[in-house]
Parts: sequence; C-alpha cells; structure tokens
Amino acid sequence: MLLTLLALLVGIWPSMLAARAVYNRGVVAEHVEPAQRQAVTAVLLEDAASTSAVSSQGAVLGIKAKARWYMPDGRLRTDVVTVPAHAKAGSSLEMWIDSSGHPTAPPRTHSQTVADTVVAGLGVETGAAGLLFLNLALVRWMLDRRRYVDWDKAWTSAHDRWRRPRQP
Repeated sequence: MLLTLLALLVGIWPSMLAARAVYNRGVVAEHVEPAQRQAVTAVLLEDAASTSAVSSQGAVLGIKAKARWYMPDGRLRTDVVTVPAHAKAGSSLEMWIDSSGHPTAPPRTHSQTVADTVVAGLGVETGAAGLLFLNLALVRWMLDRRRYVDWDKAWTSAHDRWRRPRQP
C-alpha cells in the first residue's frame, strides 16, 4: 500500500509535464491565432430555419444560412455559415474568418488554455492512479489467494491432529 502511494506521488511529475506542455501550446496558440483570424460582420441572406438539418431523432445538427461579408481587403464573400436559431434574413452576425476568408472558430482564450491544462494534468494523474490501484488490487488478490491456501493447510493439519485417536 505504501509503495502504491509513493508511486502515486511520483506520478505527479509526469502529470505536471503533460500539463506544462498543454499550457505552453495553448499560450502559443493564444498569441498566434488572433493574427491568423479576423472578426467580421456578416449579413444573413436567408432565414436560418430554411436550411436547418435535423437528425432522425429530432436533434438539430447545425443551423446554417447563406451570408455575405467583406474580406479585410474589401472583397465581398458569400458562403453558408452556422447561425443562431431563428436568425432572420437581413440580420447581422459577428463571426471569425481565416486568412483565406473561410468561417472559422474564434481565437483561443486564456481560460480555454487553463481549462485544457487542468484536464491534461488531472487526466494523466487519474490514469496513473487507476493503473496503480488496479495493480494494488491484483497484488492483494494474489496475496489473499496464497493466505487462503496456507489457512486451508493449517486447518487440515489441525483437523488431522484433533481427529487422531488418543493413545493411553
């Protein structure tokens, strides 16, 4: 049990390394993505409900509508984009585009980086803990089997001693 707890404490080191790597990658993305993405205002050319896709279970898969927006260089672009439910034609929509003008996700925020870091660190430590406690359960099971065999032998020996007829 003590070895398992010590190994669990040693397992903090790899989880910290994983969390650090995720954090560093996230911070780099926080600085790089805003330069690669541009916020634009698009105008919807059709109602959102006219292009909604629904799964066979009735869940909305994605509400899309045709929209137009101006690229940073002034060119007009038209494409189908994801829109809020019940958006009407003519309404404006704030969205992000990449360097080629395609709709994309907004840049990464610091809170996303911190959340991913916590999940990575806890995930590695939880995985290590699960393996260690599984190993502990296996060792205890093997020791219990050996102990039960020894216990059975002791009872058999005691039974043989107690059942022997006494000699006068």
